[in-house]
Amino acid sequence: MTTRTPARTRTRMHSRDIACIRIGFEEYLLDADKAMQVLKLFREAIRCQKDFNGRRFRYVTGNRPELEMTLVDPDHVVMPNDVPALESRMR
Repeated sequence: MTTRTPARTRTRMHSRDIACIRIGFEEYLLDADKAMQVLKLFREAIRCQKDFNGRRFRYVTGNRPELEMTLVDPDHVVMPNDVPALESRMR
């Protein structure tokens, strides 16, 4: 005998996890798996500033960027006018 999964659970299982990553002072929303990949790459990055020195550019190194990742409930993501941004993903 098979049991039926309630519609709400089915929808939740098939929806993607969303993450907010912060790199320095900027924040971005991404699929959670991709966010993890970005953080892995940026862990080895070093900030730099492009500096024009007469006839050529130089790249002056700085510190490593601050990184942070937070899982986000898709229902909490909205467009600037309060319209749900990820509504189509949940169907």
